[in-house]
Amino acid sequence: MKKTIFSFLIIGIIFMAASCAQPKKTLVLQMDDCSVADKINPQEKTVYLVFTGHYSSADNGTFENFDGADFVVNTLDEKGVKGSFFPTGVCFDVPKYKPVLEKIIAHGHYLSAHSYAHLLLCPYGNKDENLVTEDSLTADIAHMEEVLQRFGLKKEQYLWMIPPYEHYNKFSADVLQKLGFRLVNPTKGLSTGMDWMGPEHPSYQSAERVLNNIWTYEKENTLNGAVILLHAMNYPCRTDQDRPYRHLGEIIDTLKSRGYSFKCMSDVIEQYQ
Repeated sequence: MKKTIFSFLIIGIIFMAASCAQPKKTLVLQMDDCSVADKINPQEKTVYLVFTGHYSSADNGTFENFDGADFVVNTLDEKGVKGSFFPTGVCFDVPKYKPVLEKIIAHGHYLSAHSYAHLLLCPYGNKDENLVTEDSLTADIAHMEEVLQRFGLKKEQYLWMIPPYEHYNKFSADVLQKLGFRLVNPTKGLSTGMDWMGPEHPSYQSAERVLNNIWTYEKENTLNGAVILLHAMNYPCRTDQDRPYRHLGEIIDTLKSRGYSFKCMSDVIEQYQ
């Protein structure tokens, strides 16, 4: 009997050692020439829902805010899906957002940031020009990390970030990567990030049109590994019905019906090299 028990112990130890020795899966990234990923493991039928926000202190959050975050968290929880949140560091300093930020962490969603002050890193239409210096960007990110750590987060928990405005050039991307961050951006070809414009804007896209773009893109390309961004903001130029994030439940249900599963950036950190 003792010999049998001993044999099982040996087998168990060998099995555990073999399991521990198994290498992690290789992370497959679709990246641009700045080493910023816009698809994660495109060989998998998985999507990544990401949510950004900023608080414009100059107008007390009238235009840019994080007021949609609680609705987003509640919807994700109801649907059993984990999301990735990237508010700017300023949002962490706004008292009314403290409960929802704590809720994001407590409910197991990913929380990083989007810079501290939402710096525009380079002009639109001219990525050869820099609007920040290495020192100014480094100082902004240091401030961002300070507020993240105040909420109990460690660097290894928030090392994936979205550049501010989802807009950058080689210089700014290199600085952020030098500071120890890995960069992710919405999948090119999806227009969900256009949800800040009102009907008066020449490039305005209604919520219906934004959602239709997702399904057209899916039909033409698949959404395998796609990073789908929605602003968790209540822009004053749009009604509730015209805010794409308010249709999050419908987006999730449709993706599930088409066989997609969901991951967040915590999965990328924990399960892959």
